[in-house]
Amino acid sequence: MASINNTDILKSIDYAKKNQLFEKLNNIYDTLPKGECTGCGNCCMESVGINLIEFLNIFNYLQDKDELRKKSLDSIIDYYFMEFMEKKSCPFKDENNRCEIYEVRPLNCRLFGHWKKEDYNKNLKDVTDKNKQYKNIMKIKYGFDISDEVVNYKIKYCEEFIPENRYLSKSERLNFADNIMVLDSRLFSKRVIDIEFRDRGIVEYFIDSLLDQNMSYNIKVRISKGRNISKRTISRLKRMLIK
Repeated sequence: MASINNTDILKSIDYAKKNQLFEKLNNIYDTLPKGECTGCGNCCMESVGINLIEFLNIFNYLQDKDELRKKSLDSIIDYYFMEFMEKKSCPFKDENNRCEIYEVRPLNCRLFGHWKKEDYNKNLKDVTDKNKQYKNIMKIKYGFDISDEVVNYKIKYCEEFIPENRYLSKSERLNFADNIMVLDSRLFSKRVIDIEFRDRGIVEYFIDSLLDQNMSYNIKVRISKGRNISKRTISRLKRMLIK
């Protein structure tokens, strides 16, 4: 599996601009309900799942912000290659718990807090169960243990967030996701970008734009198996990839 070619990314951004896809994405964002957030940053502790159009939107946002782009890539590389060993916060959260890409933050970030507690906790249990299954698979396949801190980490339901009107049902949340998926389908159907369609987190999208997917995953596994070489290897990767 190849990386996401940067030329294809730029062509896709150009296509999205010409066809008002970013504008349509923002229109979807604008229909989302609002709420009162304390800004504690406790929810910003994972590589949230995003759509292709959202990745392009964030990539485009960072293009003329060289310092922020390099800082973000530095944190993204740390997050990805240490993911099996250490639980790190979202690479886009700063030292003051503020989101550095707040204007273009993805749907999953915007919807956090709008879940009913029972829905959220059920999903959280499902995620933890899948993490435990994945740990067993990695142990059998590669012979190392994913850290229990990582496997069992839970972003607790936020009792402080207050939705403007009411909590959203599962079908309402999925409807927003479906609307954004329609924008993705434009990019895939026109073959604007040559990548396989699969679920990716925000970190994975950026890593895939830097390295061949098989190569990055194999390096990640090797780092996880030999922790004494992790910092040196990651430093070399940063020097090679961040320009």
